[in-house]
Amino acid sequence: MSKKKIILISIISIVLLALLGAGAYYLQGVSKYKTRFVRGTRINGVDCSDLEPGTVCALLDGQISGYVLEVFGRNPEKPEEKAVLGTITPEEVGLHRKDTAVLVNGIFAKQNPYKWFEMFWKEGQEYAFDQELTYEADSLPTLLGGWEAWAGNVSVEPKDAYLSEYLPEENAYQVIPDTMGSKMDGAKAIPAIEKALLSMENQVDIEETGCYNSARIKADDKALNDLAAQLNSMLGTTIRYDWYGTELTVGKEQLKDWVSLENGKPVLDEEAVAEFVAAAKKSYDPYGHSYVFRTSLGVDLKLKCKSGWTTDAEKETQELIDLIKQGAVTDRRPVSRTENYVFFDGTIGDSYAEADLSNQHMYFYYKGELYLETDFVSGDVATGHATPEGIFAVTYKQRDRILRGPGYESFVHYWMPFYGGYGMHDAMWRRVFGGSIFLDNGSHGCVNLPLKNAEKIYECVETGFPVVCYYYPQGKNPKEIVQTAGPAQAAGVEGQPNGEGQPNGEGQPNGEGQQGAEGEGAGQGEPLTEENEIRGQW
Repeated sequence: MSKKKIILISIISIVLLALLGAGAYYLQGVSKYKTRFVRGTRINGVDCSDLEPGTVCALLDGQISGYVLEVFGRNPEKPEEKAVLGTITPEEVGLHRKDTAVLVNGIFAKQNPYKWFEMFWKEGQEYAFDQELTYEADSLPTLLGGWEAWAGNVSVEPKDAYLSEYLPEENAYQVIPDTMGSKMDGAKAIPAIEKALLSMENQVDIEETGCYNSARIKADDKALNDLAAQLNSMLGTTIRYDWYGTELTVGKEQLKDWVSLENGKPVLDEEAVAEFVAAAKKSYDPYGHSYVFRTSLGVDLKLKCKSGWTTDAEKETQELIDLIKQGAVTDRRPVSRTENYVFFDGTIGDSYAEADLSNQHMYFYYKGELYLETDFVSGDVATGHATPEGIFAVTYKQRDRILRGPGYESFVHYWMPFYGGYGMHDAMWRRVFGGSIFLDNGSHGCVNLPLKNAEKIYECVETGFPVVCYYYPQGKNPKEIVQTAGPAQAAGVEGQPNGEGQPNGEGQPNGEGQQGAEGEGAGQGEPLTEENEIRGQW
């Protein structure tokens, strides 16, 4: 056999052997990849090369073995802080992938084992699918129920917003905010936890689920804030009184005791308001109070003020109650029962008429100077018409009046009433003034003046001009020049003498109504008292 034949046979043999080897290797690969994934196959990120479907299923299911879900919520003891309430693992709730084998085998079934060799020149095959998770639903409530936060043994109940007690420094009530609680309704949180598990989230905050019990009344509650505003409005009231010359303020010092919260409602102690008004009336109303007056002869006498406004306590109480409920800040004078009477603050000032009834002499001061002195004739003591003593003020003045009374009718040029029907006027029918005339031949109660002096006085006085009338007590008269009527005699007759002081008497103008003839106390409606004596600045 030639050498060429031998070489040819050798080549053929080698080729046949190679083909037989390649075929055997191919068939071996076909056999292998009938039960395994070909190389380069990846499913959901898992390298499945040369792996049987069952092994791939185990690998895919094993992806969740290290998964842990942290459940956050309110710290059971400190609700304002966040805390991890517990953790959940797949093993605790039976969390696993759903239908892994079906999905993997479905991919494997599409594999052609006879083309396994294509892996040598083709890129690997990548598969991905959305695979649902499932868990044992009954196990989750059981697991959560074992957590301390769920059990509620150390949980805190929420607190409603409420109004504070009265706060002296702020002079106010404040809305105390509601507080968080850690008490929960666990059933409301389970859907959120379940969703986090099935999405394989690492954390879930159940705060957002609304599972925690909340306060019924929040800090922004309209009714609560309206209540606080109403109380604080009342507490913010400031009433600055000019109580007939005395400055008096109703503010924090009174209102902190008058305004309160009772049964959820603002309450004003109206009885306390009434007591305040009554006390102020008693202390500061000039009418009926006693003041010390120093006479021109240097003797201090205690005299009652019988002119001046007197408070209508009932009306003023209601006015003050209404102002407090409105939270008013204002200046005011109290409601008076005697609006037709002149204002008198308990001080005379530097202009006044001083009628010394004991000595029948007048000192008339004007703008700080002794403007004139004059004798006069006052009410007849013997007939019970004695001129009353006290502190008065000119009610009005008028020229050319006819004064009428029982049995008389007198024309006067200058009429200056100062107390009901009592007044000062000229007396043209008299030629002599002063001395002891008043004891048995006096007037019907008015102060009779010489014409020229009456004119001078008339030119100076206006409504409200003070007139002070007094008798010296026995033994106190510095002059002792006449026998005087003592206070007891005068007290027995003042206010209702026959004649001049009576309505339609000497003080009653012809055809001009009752003005100037009311008599003592008429129109005032208040008893005279000796209480709360104040020494005037005369």
